[in-house]
Amino acid sequence: MRPRNNAAMQRYREEYHRCCGDLVRQLRTEKGWSLADFSREAGISVPWLRKFEENRLTTNYSIRLQMQMVQALGFGVMEIHQFYKRVDEMTEASAGPPPWLKNN
Repeated sequence: MRPRNNAAMQRYREEYHRCCGDLVRQLRTEKGWSLADFSREAGISVPWLRKFEENRLTTNYSIRLQMQMVQALGFGVMEIHQFYKRVDEMTEASAGPPPWLKNN
């Protein structure tokens, strides 16, 4: 088993979260929603959503909150994988392949 590069893993994780927030903001604005509109649809506070979109959350967040956002954006249970595939593609485009797939 190859040793993991913790710095590379941390960078990739940070980039993944940044891309996730970027995609949420992009999809929200495509719908013509303000943060207040999105807050009502997702049932999540405006300050939290703003921090999520700007990648400024300082604590871990639950998958439940993420699912609320994704479903409010129109991804049903069967389409949620499409949202995460887009996040993966955005992350890989900016940070390269995940560290666990790179050859040492």
